[in-house]
Amino acid sequence: MAIKVYGSMLSTCTQRVVSVLIELGLDYELSEVNMQKGEQKAPDYIKDFHPFGRIPVLDDGEIRLFESRAICQYLVAKYGKQHGLDAARHGSAAEIGTYEQAASVEFSYFDPSISGLAYENIFKKFMRRGDADADAVAAHRATLSDTLDHYERVLATRQYLASNDFSLIDLYHLPWIPFLSKLGLEGEISSRPNLEAWWKRASSRPSWQQLNK
Repeated sequence: MAIKVYGSMLSTCTQRVVSVLIELGLDYELSEVNMQKGEQKAPDYIKDFHPFGRIPVLDDGEIRLFESRAICQYLVAKYGKQHGLDAARHGSAAEIGTYEQAASVEFSYFDPSISGLAYENIFKKFMRRGDADADAVAAHRATLSDTLDHYERVLATRQYLASNDFSLIDLYHLPWIPFLSKLGLEGEISSRPNLEAWWKRASSRPSWQQLNK
């Protein structure tokens, strides 16, 4: 039975999971959850799929998982041990520490700042929740700039964010980077040469190219 993903390709978190599935060469079925209609907030969905009314959710035989990063880690652990996506997690103490540090930066600083900017400047109006909060925008911009400055320094010494090899940490970033153009912030990448080179390397992967056909 094929792996089933409940989600939407409009969702960055769904894109993460599908990118891993493509990287690992796994067959999957996407079951569309219409976010505009609020299907992810339906009582049955919350009861049976995601207790917080989010996407994506993965079914793989007898296991059902929610939260995109947990799903990605599961897929690599089960199907991709030789692929290298998560190799740094199984290296030396220093490699594991570096990997977990990069994972924490993505989760704690990069994702909240870029998703916060997207919400304030794009999604908020679309959802008819009023205008952007200028103070929130300024705070997210500052955090994002600090995070990208950190990445610029890190990428001066290695090819990717956790090591010299592409990993899940890099993949987690990919769905959000195009939003910088939508937000008029293309310069946040082009003004940082190491980061720009990383983006060219990461976004040229066949999985990402296939996802964006």
